[in-house]
Amino acid sequence: MEITTYLLYMSVLLFPVLFDVSAQNSPVCGSPLISSRVVGGSDATEGAWPWQVSLWFNSRAICGGSLISNRWVLSAAHCVQFSPTPSHYTVYLGVYKLDISHPNQVAVKVDKIVANSQFDGVGGSGDISLLRMARAVTFTQYIQPICIPSPSMVFSPGMNCWVTGWGETQYGVNLPFPRILQQVMVPLISRESCEQMYRINAAYSPSQPVIKSDQICAGYQAGRKDACLGDSGGPLVCEANGLWYQVGIVSWGDDCALPNRPGVYTLVSTYESWIEYYKSLPSRSSNLSISVLLLVVCLILHQ
Repeated sequence: MEITTYLLYMSVLLFPVLFDVSAQNSPVCGSPLISSRVVGGSDATEGAWPWQVSLWFNSRAICGGSLISNRWVLSAAHCVQFSPTPSHYTVYLGVYKLDISHPNQVAVKVDKIVANSQFDGVGGSGDISLLRMARAVTFTQYIQPICIPSPSMVFSPGMNCWVTGWGETQYGVNLPFPRILQQVMVPLISRESCEQMYRINAAYSPSQPVIKSDQICAGYQAGRKDACLGDSGGPLVCEANGLWYQVGIVSWGDDCALPNRPGVYTLVSTYESWIEYYKSLPSRSSNLSISVLLLVVCLILHQ
């Protein structure tokens, strides 16, 4: 075989390996293989929310998050304020019981953190972050990505959605051992209605909006069902046309499950282009792969 033909042959063989083509062939997002849900504040079924992740800082679970690709996790900006050093964070995927390790569970270090530059504190705009894992994960029935909605998608007030996490069961009350993933169904609330609720018995400035344009609310005027401390960064998901979309990120609230104080979530569709921009950036390993392939091409051309 001539050297030119051989190198061309090798480049064809190497291309899928160098660019991890198999990893790009991800399953359809928002399509859990296990489906079993009970309305309101209950234990989830293992595998029912396969995009749910637990974000740890050093050796402590601090927040939730969601898998959006084989390398990227979506969370809240306030969840990555503990340290700017990516290696201090670990993403746990396929987790069901937070206190008990399981063969379905995978732990991956973080190698890049992107917190939205708009974020200036709890309650403010831009409470969204991206974390790139140090390696691509393999999708299983317990590890699957969630869909990101486009800005044109409409999720109307009153639509029943779900929030999941391992946070407190009520303010000041930790989820008991073994900390099974919790789920609760909450209806979406219009920003206008949510704004009115938050101004009841409150001293907010009349000129400053409480609920920002990049936020959405979900819950009940009577309270009782809500996300709580420890659920931050986790997903609020809604089903549309047979697929699950992440409509919100658990951001903030006044206490937990109080009357007229529904949960406030970062509106994910507002940041779709921001998310896609960072997801599309090549990783260091991809840069190396490109360099190797270019070297092969140069060798071919110089024969």
